[in-house]
Amino acid sequence: MIDDEFIARVAAFAEAHGVSDEPVQCGAGNLGVWRSLSPTAIRPAHYQPVLCLVLQGAKQVSVPGRDTLLTKGRFLIVSVDLPTISRVIEASREKPYLTLSLPIDMGLLRELSGEIDLDAPASGQLDAMSSADADKSLVGAMDRLFSLVENPAAANVLAPLIMREIHFWLLVGDHGATLRELCRADSHAARIARTIGVIRRDYAARMRIGDLARSAGMSLSAFHDHFKTMTGTTPLQFQKQLRLLEAKRLISSGEASVSSAAYRVGYESPTQFSREYARTWGASPRSDLPSRIGEPA
Repeated sequence: MIDDEFIARVAAFAEAHGVSDEPVQCGAGNLGVWRSLSPTAIRPAHYQPVLCLVLQGAKQVSVPGRDTLLTKGRFLIVSVDLPTISRVIEASREKPYLTLSLPIDMGLLRELSGEIDLDAPASGQLDAMSSADADKSLVGAMDRLFSLVENPAAANVLAPLIMREIHFWLLVGDHGATLRELCRADSHAARIARTIGVIRRDYAARMRIGDLARSAGMSLSAFHDHFKTMTGTTPLQFQKQLRLLEAKRLISSGEASVSSAAYRVGYESPTQFSREYARTWGASPRSDLPSRIGEPA
């Protein structure tokens, strides 16, 4: 259960700093505050490993074949780089959607895993994205970390300790199975995570699944199965999501025309790009061009 006074302090910070639809960093352990004053349309988002704690309102986050509903008192763990779509579904000016987010430090998790006895390797399904009710220990640690926002001197000393505590609770918690597997250097989860990093860095390049499977030390069928189990999609679809996510950013920001964005993210055919863009985002890429930007003839 989240204390109303905790929610009120975070809400006051968000109001004072004009937080609206984009996260604002607090300065304590890279903690971020995110607020929305109204429900939103579906938006693309690229999550890196992160913990999100919902203090108020509700949001839906989706990956292929999997929808996750986040409501007050629930947390989201994203264990690997993951393209998603999401929308705030419950928010108002009087009672905004409000969350705290904290990047997950995989190096710190691995350090902690060497100091405690982890469970035996997981035998069930490992998800890159999971959600559960936040327990008292995790909420209390997040509350104490946020309390350091207005005390930089204390934050310099105490924030690293509280970050360590939060990562401990994530590692040993009921929903920490994927994080625990990622700490095992040669686990299937760790190998898939490394492959995701390769795809993320080279998303515009032509990709050969056989090469990725060999680099992961898996057969083609095992690689495909483990990748889809963790991410909800195939390696090629994962790459396509990254390409289209970046293309939407380039076009919406005015950094590139439609055809330029297509080539920059790795498409050889602007026609195919426009077709897949419209299928993914529900509108043609031209509709996302800023009004001052025109597509060259």
